Amino acid sequence: MTAVAAQPLIEFDGAVECRRETGAINFVLRGRERAAGRVEALFSAAAADGLAELPAKLHEVRLFQRPADTPGMALQLFRIIARERQMDLSARSLQLHRDVAGAFFDAVPPPRVPLQRRLGWTLLLLLLRIPGVAGLLDRLRRRS
Repeated sequence: MTAVAAQPLIEFDGAVECRRETGAINFVLRGRERAAGRVEALFSAAAADGLAELPAKLHEVRLFQRPADTPGMALQLFRIIARERQMDLSARSLQLHRDVAGAFFDAVPPPRVPLQRRLGWTLLLLLLRIPGVAGLLDRLRRRS
């Protein structure tokens, strides 16, 4: 048995959804990461003893990448440690999808619209709800 890396790839917080699927991506872990929010771990060609018996939900999951037993090995080795069980897993690849909305909206400041402009647009939209006002505004616009 190979020693586990000291730093986990992902530390999930709380319940983690475990799904077995058909196709290129055949195993998915989905939950909330302690540091960054929502995260998905998508495994391609995953294989492990007990993968079929894995429950639909695990708790306090940590995912580690293990060094390959033989150099040049095509498969990557992972270890899943959860409150319910521990499992070694081999997969062709792993894709990590993290929710970046928080970081994006922190980096891009919200637009500042002056109060007078907001009130003007609100008034215009309210007026356009009255039948006939759109035609009247169109005629006034054509004159000027």
